[in-house]
Amino acid sequence: MGRGRVDFDRGIARLASYARYHGHANPKADEIWLEWSAGLWLSSLRVKYRAGKLTEEQVAAAEAIGVRFTPPYRDPKPKPPTRDERIVSAYLERLGRLKSFYRRHGHINVPQLTGTKRWPGAGRWIARIRSQYRQGRSPSRSSRLQRR
Repeated sequence: MGRGRVDFDRGIARLASYARYHGHANPKADEIWLEWSAGLWLSSLRVKYRAGKLTEEQVAAAEAIGVRFTPPYRDPKPKPPTRDERIVSAYLERLGRLKSFYRRHGHINVPQLTGTKRWPGAGRWIARIRSQYRQGRSPSRSSRLQRR
C-alpha cells in the first residue's frame, strides 16, 4: 500500500466529516476545514479523476459521500424574477392589500388624499391604474397578467 492510498483514505474521511457538518461534500477551492485545505484537496482529486488516475473504488467512495466530479459542482442558483414577473407580482400584491377595505366598504373607491390606514398611497395608486386603463395601458389589459 503506497502513500497515495493512505492520503486518499485520510482525505475521504476528512471530506466525509466536512459533508456531515455542512450537508454537502463540495467545498470551495479556498475552503479550510479543521486546519486542512479541503477545497484544495478536492480540486486535486477532480484533476486526478479527469486524468483517469483514480480507481473505480476511489471514485465510488468519493461519490458515496456526495462528491461531484462533473460541473456544476454546486446546485445552480435560482434565477431572479424577470422585470415583467416583478411588475405582475407587485400589482397583485397591491390588489391583495385592498381586500380589507373592500370587505369593509364593498367598493375600492379609496380617497386619493388619505388612502387607507395601512396604505396611505392606495387612492393615488388606484387613480393611476384607472387612468392607465382609460388610456389602454393597464396591466389588466396587457399580456403580463394574462400569462398567469
